[in-house]
Amino acid sequence: MITGYGHFAQLADSLQWDEADIDFSADREAWPQLTVAENENILGLLAGFLVAENAVSTQLGAYQLVASDPSMKKVFQAQIRDEVRHARFFDLVAAEVVGVPGDDRDARRDALRAYVDAELVDLFEERLPATAQRLADTGEGLTAAVGLYHMVIEGVVLVAGQHAMLDALECLSVPLPGVRRGMELVLRDERWHIGFGSRIVQAADVGVDEVESMLEQGETAAKVWGNLITTEAIETAMRQHRRRLKAAGIKFW
Repeated sequence: MITGYGHFAQLADSLQWDEADIDFSADREAWPQLTVAENENILGLLAGFLVAENAVSTQLGAYQLVASDPSMKKVFQAQIRDEVRHARFFDLVAAEVVGVPGDDRDARRDALRAYVDAELVDLFEERLPATAQRLADTGEGLTAAVGLYHMVIEGVVLVAGQHAMLDALECLSVPLPGVRRGMELVLRDERWHIGFGSRIVQAADVGVDEVESMLEQGETAAKVWGNLITTEAIETAMRQHRRRLKAAGIKFW
C-alpha cells in the first residue's frame, strides 16, 4: 500500500516522456510559413516558457531539502526531473524549430527575453529564487513556498500560458504538430504537480494571512503574460485557482 505522498511519485514514474523522441521535422518546414502575427505570438509565449522553466528547474532543490516526509522528498525529486525535461523541451523548440541563435540554453533564452514583460521575468528570476533561498536558509515556510510555486506559478501562470499556447497552435495557418505534442505532455505533468502542491497545502494548518497571500499573488501573477493571453484566460485561471484552494479545504474569509 502506498502511503504519504508516494502515489504522486508512482504517477510521475508512469508519465515519463523524452523530448528527444518528438518529431519536429514538420514544424521546421512550417515555421517560415507562419504569418507575422502568428510568429510573434508563438515567440512571445515560447520566450516566457524559456524564462519560466529555466528558473523553476533550478529552485525545487530547496523544497526537497526541507521536506521532512521521505515520500514528499521523493516526489519533489520526481518533479525536479519533470521541470528539467520541460526546460530542455522548450529550448529544443527554440533551437530546432525557431532557429534561435546561441551556443546554449541560457543564450537562447536571453535572445528571446525582450518578448516577455518585465513582470514575468521578475516573478521567475527574482521572487521565486528569493522564496527558495529563504526556505533553504531557515528551513521554515514550506507551505507558503508551495503556495507560490505550485498553486500560483504552476496553477495560474504556467497553466494559463500553456492553454494560451495550445489555443494559439490550434489556430495557426499551418500546424506545428511536434510543438503541440510537447505542450500537451508538459500540461499533463503540470496537472500532477499542482495536485501534489494542493495536497501539501491541504495537510497544513493554513492561516488567514496565507490564504489572502495566495489569493493576492494569484491575482497579480495571472497578468504577467501581458498581451500574450486574453482577459478571459486570466479570469479562467483565477477561477481555477480559487477552486483548487477550496478543494484543498481552504475557507475564504
